[in-house]
Amino acid sequence: MEVTKELQPRWNSIIVDVLRAFIDICKRHDLTYYCAYGTVIGAVRHGGMIPWDDDIDVYMPRPDYERFIDITTKEDLGDYEVVTPYTNDKYPLYFAKLCNKRTTLIEAEDTPCVLGLYIDIFPLDGAPDDLQEAKQMIARFMKTRNKLAAISSHNTFGDYLKLLLEPKEWGRFVRKTYGFFFRSSYRRQLLGQLESIARKYDYDKCSNIAMYFGCYGDIEVFPKAWFQGVTPFEFEGMTVNLPVGYDSYLRHFYGDYMQLPPEDKRVPRHYKAYFNLEERENHG
Repeated sequence: MEVTKELQPRWNSIIVDVLRAFIDICKRHDLTYYCAYGTVIGAVRHGGMIPWDDDIDVYMPRPDYERFIDITTKEDLGDYEVVTPYTNDKYPLYFAKLCNKRTTLIEAEDTPCVLGLYIDIFPLDGAPDDLQEAKQMIARFMKTRNKLAAISSHNTFGDYLKLLLEPKEWGRFVRKTYGFFFRSSYRRQLLGQLESIARKYDYDKCSNIAMYFGCYGDIEVFPKAWFQGVTPFEFEGMTVNLPVGYDSYLRHFYGDYMQLPPEDKRVPRHYKAYFNLEERENHG
């Protein structure tokens, strides 16, 4: 399904409202957060969401992330809910999302996980000083993440058998077969491996930090100095926190981030298999 130009204002207003609720939780409990990725560009370049964007991302240092998860499991969040791989056994990701539970979103047709419209909440973890070691850790994390994604997706029997036709897909076939018979225990094992990698280095004692689940691969390691303080920016009529080193951070990922992309690139990046902006539907 497509978020059309007619629907986008409604879509954006819902996820901005989720961000507002997230910031309220952080303020009430003295939790540190920073806007991340395109949300930082939006704040700096547009004073809000990038006009063609469809999501909001935030970081939290690992200690604050853990406190956030603990607090939100005990607190009544009203129209919102926190989804993690430990609260929803169909959820195929490692990090948390804060969702509007009055809406419905299924992101992938082959992954039957029902969410609401959300913001992504990524934990920032400690990383080694040796960048090569950090890159190797990210590679191990991504390999394990792909195993979790493989056992979270549901193929037709025909598509499942087709994996045998391609030697490069044999590993995926084995993982999906094992996951079919032992999904619960295998899933716990994979999550444990992801936790082991992400938590290997103490955030508070490291000079480098990493977002191991990031989509930019081995450049997801950067100096913690960029995040040792916040810079407030206006974002959709509210004030949000950017990392104090937001300029270095944005140049690290995007180069000249003030330059608009070509018009044909100004499109939403995320596919939606199904959504309902008005109510939560049960697709179980």
